[in-house]
Amino acid sequence: MLIRGRTCLAAFMACIILLLFTAESYPSNNSEAGRKYSIACERLADLKKSSKKKKYRSYWMDCIHTFELVEKQYPKSPSAADACFQRSGAYFDLYQFNKYSKDLNEAVRSSEKCQAAYPKHEKAPEALSRIIDLNLDYRKDRIAAGRTFEKLEELYPGSTWTGRARTRLGLVSRKRKQEQELRKPQETVIASPESSKETGVVKSIRHWSGGAYTRLVIDQDKPINFQAHELKDPDRLVFDLRNARIDASLNKEPLPVNDGILKQVRASQFTPDTVRVVLDLASLKSYAAFPLHDPERLVIDITGEAGGPPVQTAQSGQEAPKAETPAQEQPPTQKPEGGGSSGEKLSLSEQMGLKIKKIAIDAGHGGHDPGAIGKYGLKEKDVTLDIARRLSKLVREKLKCEVVMTRDRDIFVDLDKRPFVARSNKADLFISIHVNANRRRSARGIETYIQGIHASDRDAMATAARENAMTTRRLSEIDSELKRMLVDRMLADLSNQNKDDVSVHFANVVQKSLVTTLKPVNRYAVDLDVKRALFYVLINTEMPSILAEVGFISNPDEEKLLRKDSYRQSIAEALFQGIKKYVDTLNPQTAGI
Repeated sequence: MLIRGRTCLAAFMACIILLLFTAESYPSNNSEAGRKYSIACERLADLKKSSKKKKYRSYWMDCIHTFELVEKQYPKSPSAADACFQRSGAYFDLYQFNKYSKDLNEAVRSSEKCQAAYPKHEKAPEALSRIIDLNLDYRKDRIAAGRTFEKLEELYPGSTWTGRARTRLGLVSRKRKQEQELRKPQETVIASPESSKETGVVKSIRHWSGGAYTRLVIDQDKPINFQAHELKDPDRLVFDLRNARIDASLNKEPLPVNDGILKQVRASQFTPDTVRVVLDLASLKSYAAFPLHDPERLVIDITGEAGGPPVQTAQSGQEAPKAETPAQEQPPTQKPEGGGSSGEKLSLSEQMGLKIKKIAIDAGHGGHDPGAIGKYGLKEKDVTLDIARRLSKLVREKLKCEVVMTRDRDIFVDLDKRPFVARSNKADLFISIHVNANRRRSARGIETYIQGIHASDRDAMATAARENAMTTRRLSEIDSELKRMLVDRMLADLSNQNKDDVSVHFANVVQKSLVTTLKPVNRYAVDLDVKRALFYVLINTEMPSILAEVGFISNPDEEKLLRKDSYRQSIAEALFQGIKKYVDTLNPQTAGI
């Protein structure tokens, strides 16, 4: 009996200890977690009632930290989710009281975090609604508010918070929105007298497809003002062109694309002063939309999951001269040399596992666009094409990389299409070759450019304006225009710090090679350094991209040099050495080849 009693007592004590440890590890609302959560709520309630305490940030942070401790110490307790949403609400209350931007940012960040961590909590839709309020009332960012609403509507379509946010944004329900989008366009549209002078006419819609990338261009006769929306079920991108009407000759039937990214493109007169262009999507990873000028057009780049090889331009609208398809050079076929199962010799880039396997070379201008013209009649388009051909040969023969040329003969290729050729062919590097010009005949030297919204100096802006075929005044207007009009991931390559860094490195290596190589044969080879400016040909290339101005054709002495085959060969070899040195930094094992 004594032994049995001791055994029962030991078992009883073991159960007590187990329960104690279990309670600490998995607290309930009635345990320590619930008690601390209640204390935090009481402190916050007292703080809100006290006009004196509300003035001191320390009281607010004490409450916020108490909620944070509950969430961190007892993550498996139901109180953790409650504490998280109370903490985000406290930041919201704190910002309303002191108007500090850091508290506003924390209110948004913590609300997003809580909704993502506890999506089924009753306060999750309220957290998203709070973010919409903050974006509308304080950040004045309607686009961000709209994106949050799309998430709110998708996750919590029946919530009262969704209805409240929809009313705040002045939106109709998803069902009604789809009905409006599908309504038939009116037969006749008459612009009101007040807006007739500003109304633009949508002339045509054209596209190029290649790989996992499609570029769509909407041509209009006046500057474009647009808004973009991403819609679900089915997936669509919708672009509303304000103060616009459709040209009578524009085909009203859908423009079929079927490239694995876009199914088709539809355009209609949505309202008397709005043209709606709908892109029916097959797949979507990202998109960017931006206006270009002279001529006016809206460029839309869509990246998807799949796609086929580059195809010829398709167009809807008035007949217009089409650019010839740019030639795309391929590396010479290697003769079989034993070894591989395929019976073909691997290229050097394949053998060494190079990160740079394909290089896009862009010869500036061409066709009816001569570019800059020297005092003695030398044309920029002829110089750049000759150098590009020589560079292509060096890259293929010495580096054994594939080459994609935007043009290999004297044809005009639209600035819209040049970066498309590089992206659709999955090039790893992009180099655009140009020859500079200046009103001052004495101007001379070499400079290399990378993309930048703000030009490095006045000369850089003048160079970009000339290459973009626009005035410097018009180019200066684009800075604010892009910030105002670009949507979603607009100019993602400019905001991508890693891509920007490698472009800077690429530009510096090429610039140094040009100056070092050409100095012995050209005493005018002044180093004008690496600069930034906004070049259409470099927009949204999504790869290390540079534009090289290899000399001043407006300088009579340099024009004479640029006429010589030997000097053009020197420029091509300088560009090649710069490319090779850049490749060597990525693939050290190729150095010395």
